[in-house]
Amino acid sequence: MNTTVLPATDHTLTAKPDKWLMFRKPRPQAAVRLLCFHHAGGAALAYRNWVDRMPAFIDVCPVQLPGRGNRFGEAPFRAVGALVDTLLESIAPLLDRPVALFGHSMGAALAFATATELEQQGRQVVHLFASGRRAPLSAFTTALHRLGDAALEIYLRDLRGTPQIVFEDAELKATVFELLRADLALNDSYVAGEPLARVPISALGGNSDHHVPLPALDAWQGLTKAGFTRYLLKAGTFLCAIAKLPSSSMWQPRWQPPWSANGDATALG
Repeated sequence: MNTTVLPATDHTLTAKPDKWLMFRKPRPQAAVRLLCFHHAGGAALAYRNWVDRMPAFIDVCPVQLPGRGNRFGEAPFRAVGALVDTLLESIAPLLDRPVALFGHSMGAALAFATATELEQQGRQVVHLFASGRRAPLSAFTTALHRLGDAALEIYLRDLRGTPQIVFEDAELKATVFELLRADLALNDSYVAGEPLARVPISALGGNSDHHVPLPALDAWQGLTKAGFTRYLLKAGTFLCAIAKLPSSSMWQPRWQPPWSANGDATALG
């Protein structure tokens, strides 16, 4: 196959909001905007089916990071702080109402970092959903970006979320692995600072996910002073049941205006 690699662009030239938010269908009457962050090597496509399936009070905003999809020619970010600053500058017009954040795997770290910045700016952040990731604390750091090709392929096959063609086409594999390593380096290097003061956290994990053991999932509780809930999904690893989440009980009736949180552990089907 022939792949044309476009020159990387400079992140100092802020991308337009429509580059950052893919598949969004504006809901002018929505009470809250839900920023959705994808996993390492992934794209906003992971949340495409959420847009029409979420409760009416939620405006789903799938975030598209540079280096993939419509942003293939842009260099991926190497620092979480720079990414968050550029994102929030680009989507500033959409921060006119309460914000919630959902992130899976790497996306959970980015969601936490974004929530931290928004809280420091005095924005109303009503909830953070962290899915399929260990709490971003020094005790749970990883170094996945340092894996060689063979070890990285074994890791991906275990996650069961990568199309077989990626492993069979050498050129495609090289392109995918390059972006994936950049994302993994971003994810591996991020360690949270202070706990969120006013933002409740819900942590979601698979009940048989050996990559995110229960103690590492529950450690998210220490990153908020505003309430914590753990959800266990009856699935293994990777995008475990994420496609089914819009129809789950997680969003209603507990998570809706007026915003509230409890500390119950809940199992989702």
